[in-house]
Parts: sequence; C-alpha cells; structure tokens
Amino acid sequence: MKNILVNGNNTNLFSIVNVLFLAGLLCYWVSLPPLGCWYFVFFVPVFWTFVIEHPKPIRFRIIYLGAFLFWIASIWWIACPHPLTSLGLLALAGYLSMYWVLFFSASRIAVFCFRIPVVLAIPVCWIGCEYLRNHLLGGFSFCSLEHALYRQPLLIQIADIGGGYFVGGMVMLIGSGIALGVGSLWTRQVNRLVWSLVAGLIFVAALGYGFVQTAKTVESRNSQSNLTIAVLQGNIPVRLNGGSAQTEKTFQQFIDLTNNAVRNAQATKQPLDLIVLPETVCSIPLLQYNADVKPTEFEDWTEGSIEYWEEQFELFRIFVRKLGVPVLAGLSTLEFVNPPEPTRLNSALLIDPNSDNKNDGDSNNNATNTTEYRYDKIQLVMFGEYIPFSQYLPKNFFLKTLCQEAGRGTKMVAIPLNGEQLFLSVNICFESTIPHFIRNQVLTLKKQGKEPAILVNMSNDGWFWFSQQIDQHLATHVFRAIENRRPYITATNGGFSAIIDSCGVIQNIGQRRKAEIVVGSISATDYQSPIYHDLGDCPAIACMFGVFVMIFAGWYKNRNKPDKTF
Repeated sequence: MKNILVNGNNTNLFSIVNVLFLAGLLCYWVSLPPLGCWYFVFFVPVFWTFVIEHPKPIRFRIIYLGAFLFWIASIWWIACPHPLTSLGLLALAGYLSMYWVLFFSASRIAVFCFRIPVVLAIPVCWIGCEYLRNHLLGGFSFCSLEHALYRQPLLIQIADIGGGYFVGGMVMLIGSGIALGVGSLWTRQVNRLVWSLVAGLIFVAALGYGFVQTAKTVESRNSQSNLTIAVLQGNIPVRLNGGSAQTEKTFQQFIDLTNNAVRNAQATKQPLDLIVLPETVCSIPLLQYNADVKPTEFEDWTEGSIEYWEEQFELFRIFVRKLGVPVLAGLSTLEFVNPPEPTRLNSALLIDPNSDNKNDGDSNNNATNTTEYRYDKIQLVMFGEYIPFSQYLPKNFFLKTLCQEAGRGTKMVAIPLNGEQLFLSVNICFESTIPHFIRNQVLTLKKQGKEPAILVNMSNDGWFWFSQQIDQHLATHVFRAIENRRPYITATNGGFSAIIDSCGVIQNIGQRRKAEIVVGSISATDYQSPIYHDLGDCPAIACMFGVFVMIFAGWYKNRNKPDKTF
C-alpha cells in the first residue's frame, strides 16, 4: 500500500493541500469569538474534506504548525494572569495541536485504507479526537467546533442526545456533505451525490428536532410558576498577588450590588428568591475545624486569629438576614486539620435567612460553621489551584508562586431552596467546561432523591482581561444547559453573568466590562431527563475506539515500509 500520509517531496507551503487546510483553519478561527461569524464553521469541513480526500500525501508538520498557531490565537488569554503562564500557553497549544494530526491521520486511513465514505469518516474521527481532548490530562473543551453555534439554539438541540460532541459531528457531517455535492458536479459520481443528500436530510432532521425542543420549552416556561433570581456581575480584573486591597475592593463591589438588587426588588415589588455571587468574591473565609480541637492550637496561623474571622463571618450572616433573601456566595473555606496551616477549599455557600437548614457535612464540625449548605469545588484548575506533583517539589519552587493551592472537594451537594421544595446543583469556574462532570453531578444527586432543578455556575474570569475567554466560557454554559435540559445561571466577575433556559437560549445577560445586576425568571419545573443522561458518552467512546483502530491499522500496514509514518 502506498504511503498516503506523508511524502518528503511535498514541502511547498502553497500546494493545494496546504492551502485548503489553512483555509479551513481560518474559517474555524473566524467562526469563534471574538469575530463570531458562526456560519463560517460549516466551511471548515468543506475545505478539510478536500484535504482528506486528496490523493497526494500531506505533510503533517504543516498540520501541526497550523494547529499550533490556531491555538495560540484562540487561547492566548492563558498568558494573562502571570508572565510565567505564557509557558503554560505554549505547552498547552503544543499538546492540543496533536489532536488535529490524529484527526487527519485517522480520517485519511479510514478513507484510503478502509474505503469508508468520507462523509462518515470525518465526523466519527472528529468526535473520537474531541472525546480524548475532553478527558485526557483533566480535559480541555474550550474552542470546540460546536461552540461557534452557541447563539443558534435551533442548530444545537441534538446536544441532549450525545452531548456537544454530536453537534460538532453534525457540523463535520454537513460540511463534508456539501463538499461531496460540489465534487459530484465534476466527477459525476452518483454515490457522492447520494451521500450529500443523506447529510442534507440529517441536517433537516436536526433542525426539526431543534424546532420541537425549543417549542416545548417555551410552552413549559409560559405555563409554570417562576423563581426570580438575581445573578451579580462584577468588572474588577484579578491580579496575582493583588493583596488585600484588591480583595476588599472586589468584596465591596458585590456588597453594593447585593444591596442594590434588594432595593430594586422592593421598588418594583417583585421579591427575589435568590441572589448569586461569583466565585471567591467574598473576602471573609468560612472556618471549619473539629469540635474537639481547640482554636488555640492554630494561633500560629499568620492570616489572623480564629476569633476575628468568626466575628467577621457572623457580621456577614447578619447582613444577609437583614436582606431577607437567600444568598449563594463564593468564598474560601479554611479547613483546619493539622496545625499550623489550614487547607483552602473553593466553596459555594448558601446563607438562607428564611430557614434553619443544616449542612450535609460531618456532624463533628464546629457547630457555628454548619448552619449553611456548602459545595466544595472538585475539579481543580492545573497551575491555578494545584501544581502537579507539588509534594515532590521544593517549598520555594518558582511554580508554587503562581497560585495558592487548594484542596479538592469530595462530594456532590444538592443545595435546597424554598424549604427544600427544589434543589440547585452548583459548579465552580471551569467545572462548567467538563460535560461528563456536570452530567455526573445531576445523576448522582438524582439517585440521592435530590434531583436538581437548576444548574448554577460561579466563576471569576477577571484573570483574563475581558478577552474572548469570557465568550468561550459562556458557550460552555449554553451546552451544559441543553445536555442536561435544565435552566442554567452563571454569576461571574470579569465575565458574563447570564440566565439561560433549558434550551440554551440566553434569556438575560450582562454587558461586557460592566458591573451589573442581571435579574430574570426561571421555571422551577422547566427540566427533563434527556437522552444524554441515559447514553452518556458511549457514542463518543465508540468513535474514540474507531480512531484507535484506524491508527493501529495504518501503523500495521506501514510497519515494514522504509518511510513509515508512525
């Protein structure tokens, strides 16, 4: 079998294959924020289909280099928090670029070695590679192909069947079908025209499914009683080592926004059911320690005395009681286990002045610290909340200066509202970018008899200078709403705070770079049990195995060739 993957003589950057690949790459970038010309996303597979079907070998160093430039241009915001994070940007871009090489390799092997129609090979290989990207090394789902369509709800409703992967696969299928249809005009091959028509029918079916689902959600929303929720949006950039001045300024902004939200509700005579603050904007930590351990054992703690912070937190509780509205606050929990230093947890805490609820936590905890429901973040951000293998690094190693390491939460928590008449499921920061994590949250709480009616995200995107990162993050919220068929609200500092319905339609959203109170109504019964909850990622896993089969088969057939690729 001839080598269809690489040829040493194909070095011309402006060869037809390379030009087509770069054209598809450019369409991909243009379709995503900041430009957001979503319709260009369908041209990506059009160009790449011609590349994959091209009879001449392709040069994968061009694929890798082009992918590397794409990722640098798309996720440059990773370098914003600190000069050293530029190294992380380069490393991550280099790592993500390998998936494009894997995609083109597997697709060409499927087409040339197994004679699989390109209209099937491309979406299957794309979904398989995207599944790997979303799982390996903690997963990274920003800038997925489907995110270009996050403001086109009719086109993305099939995400409740196979997750966002299905939408990305559909885009690849449709674009490939267009390419086959165009190609059939010259080749006069009936089978290519047939596959093009099949792709068109699938697109029509997906569009029809979108009409049905959005209509059902509108009908449900109009017929059910609603909750009125205020999600707060801050506009204060976050700096590493910003000190207490930055922390206090941020907290004061949200205290003011909270007061204004209650005043506005009283003025309009529309009571609020919940106020949501973003991640870590409350500067007062929640202290947690075992009841049989005396606080004096921690008197060497350099951040202040136990008594001082407990007094401050009690003042915060009094503030919420005076508001008369439940507040879901983002803060740090300091867990004292072994003196002298506590473990910091990134937490969401509900303070409800209207109930005497008790935490699901350990009853041995100090009683003054267990009067609210709390969720501790489980999926931590590498180099943001933990350093890999930090226990083996010197105490003053330079990487440890990048972040204050956090502890990891251990369980899913259902947060009750209105006297446990309904439950919220909270995710924090980039947990929203992990589809299987949010799905698992909902299903775990459902098994506990506390099925969440609303999904809540709390984020602090102030690290990223109001870049396209905040648009990219918003896109992930939209897909989590559809995949789980639940209303989704997000409160963010430095990004977008928004209220999203169960069809992924953004009902209310703050303005870029503005400090705002985003108020909206949510139906507490506007949720369903989507097919994605039953299927999970099984279709994507099958596609991943298909990619492995293609790669192994290509390696096996080329193992004895002097110019072998793998």
